[in-house]
Amino acid sequence: MRRGNRAPRGQDRPRRPRKEGGAHGSVPAALIARARLPQPTTTRLVQLVVVAAAGAAFASWWWLVKERDHWPGAQLGCLPEPVAAPAVPGPDPMATVTGFTRCVDGVRLDQALVVLCGPLALLPLALLVRAAARSRALSPRRTRPAGPEMAARLAAVVPPGTARPPVLLIRRGRGLGLGARAEGTARRPRVIAGAGAHLQSEADIGALLRHEVAHIAARDVGRVRLAIAAWWILCAGVTVPLAAELALDPGSIGGAVALRLAAVLAVSGLALCGVLRIREHDADVRASADPRDAGALASYVSRDRPPTARRRIPRLLGLATHPTREDRLAVLARPGRLWGLSVPESLATGIAAGLVFTDAALLITALTPDSIATGYRITGALTGWAVAGVVTVALWRAVAVRHPDAYGLRPARRGAALGTGLLAGSQLSARASGDWTDAFGTADGLAADFSLLNAAPGRAAALAAALVVGGALFATWAAALARAARASATGPRSGPACAAAVALSGAVLAVPLGTWFLFAALAAVEADSVPYWGAVDSTAWVVGATLTLLGALTPFALTALRRRAPRPRLVPALATALFVLPAAAVWIPLANADDPSPRRVLLPGTMPAPPGSTGVLRAPVEPVRDDRPVDIDDLPVLPPPDEEGHQEEVRDPFKACLALNVGKSALWAGPEGRKETAELLDAVDDTVLRAVSAALKDARGAPVHSDVQQAAILRCDLLRRYGR
Repeated sequence: MRRGNRAPRGQDRPRRPRKEGGAHGSVPAALIARARLPQPTTTRLVQLVVVAAAGAAFASWWWLVKERDHWPGAQLGCLPEPVAAPAVPGPDPMATVTGFTRCVDGVRLDQALVVLCGPLALLPLALLVRAAARSRALSPRRTRPAGPEMAARLAAVVPPGTARPPVLLIRRGRGLGLGARAEGTARRPRVIAGAGAHLQSEADIGALLRHEVAHIAARDVGRVRLAIAAWWILCAGVTVPLAAELALDPGSIGGAVALRLAAVLAVSGLALCGVLRIREHDADVRASADPRDAGALASYVSRDRPPTARRRIPRLLGLATHPTREDRLAVLARPGRLWGLSVPESLATGIAAGLVFTDAALLITALTPDSIATGYRITGALTGWAVAGVVTVALWRAVAVRHPDAYGLRPARRGAALGTGLLAGSQLSARASGDWTDAFGTADGLAADFSLLNAAPGRAAALAAALVVGGALFATWAAALARAARASATGPRSGPACAAAVALSGAVLAVPLGTWFLFAALAAVEADSVPYWGAVDSTAWVVGATLTLLGALTPFALTALRRRAPRPRLVPALATALFVLPAAAVWIPLANADDPSPRRVLLPGTMPAPPGSTGVLRAPVEPVRDDRPVDIDDLPVLPPPDEEGHQEEVRDPFKACLALNVGKSALWAGPEGRKETAELLDAVDDTVLRAVSAALKDARGAPVHSDVQQAAILRCDLLRRYGR
């Protein structure tokens, strides 16, 4: 059948560029200059913010919590009044248990707020340093007002309608030579030109000043100066003092901590250098978009001197703060290449997110003491939004200009680099440097060794592979979302659509990221299988996983809606139905059930029958005549029964805590385990542990409140650290 003049199927669709310099090479600079999407300088600054927050939070924990002996008075003050055994402490043992756990949780919440003061204090300190540097740069001793001729040249390159045109100053001495630099604030912008800038041609002076005015129009002067000040504060106020303290008293993990602090400083330094380079490209593109430029900026850049051998070394190491002449000319020739997503950028984003996650999770779990998994999911959402602020926005920009980085297998490769960076950042974190509880007596049980080197090789390999594959899937999904939503650089809805994509990306990443880092922490401390299942056996996790799955289907839903071309008013209703109704269908039966465990409500046929007996707590009494060493996990938790068949009483709380540590989660998982735990703690010479025993006995095999197990853990932690 002949089609006549009908266009072939798919002819109206945008073609995928096959190589670098394809469709994005024809994107004009004016389109990028007037785009309503965040510029690369803005997204690169997100990496610096994340790394700086991680460094400041760890420093404040070190000096304000760990160095102050973890506030022993506040925590030991939570202990109830001693009651002689075997009396039950109080009429209600749960009141004792709950009061103790809530008191200790309140102390940890206060510590979390103190730790949070580190990142919050970094901002005003950076503002003060930036203000001091600006005052020094603009002081009359260093600058003087420009003459009327040079002032007129600056006014000639300022875009029409500028509310606050910049004022030109001349640098005294030879500081800038023939160059110039943007300074000042948004309300009082300034351009400082070198003493010899007027010796250049009219076209070169115009190109030079137009470039600096572009910095002011992009409002990147203050933000970049703030980032530089924050980096120097981290270097001089955090890394150097901590390194000096660790050099005097390294302990067992001091060397590993010092190396990780140096790695954090190096990562933040590389990110800062990347920001300084990319802002020059952004200013070049914005300046060349001015119709009055007419290629003057490209001509001016082409006459720049090539880098010397001394400057090539920092460039090879990624420490160059200014792009080379060849790089600037390449961007001016094809401005669209600036809107891609490179593998190093994805890797750096992952490292920054991995560095901050564990410290942020420890802070947020102080707000959710009843559910550590909930704290990890909240941290996953916050970290996911930070990752989306770089990766999702970059892929959105790439689709808007049809950059090759958003098509084919390139998003998957960028995503794999993102996952690799997350893995590297999690292991570069100071929390993964060693066993804090052994190295420093003031470190509580939450500051454990989170290194995957402690995990079984199979679990570590599976977690690493899952993170890399998950990163590849996320980047592929983000690129598909941008293509399905028809991302554009301009238009009244371009900015809000990109912001909605970032919000959705953070929601999609919340549960996977939080679950992965929680599983990694469990694997690092060699936890048994019970906590793994407990992390996902909850209503919140099932609902969150359902939303993640539905969010992953968003590109397909948008494509289907676009093909059928529904009314614009129906799109929000359909989107609400897509997300809310299925999630409600999962949540309602779980919320109305007596036992909200998803295993029991959704999959009742898979529940095993309750065992009649268990051999977890008692071991055979046969004597072992063997001189070979025995692993501590193979030892019996309770002492063997005597000749009369009765269990020997354990009165020493230290021995009881050792038995709880060896038994791990099996002591709390089933009715038999909880029964024997109650027998173990019944005669212990400690009020809190006896209250835990009484609460377990009152439960009579039914599930008990999470405060019961938490009280035993917290009490044993205080005994380990303070001996009382």
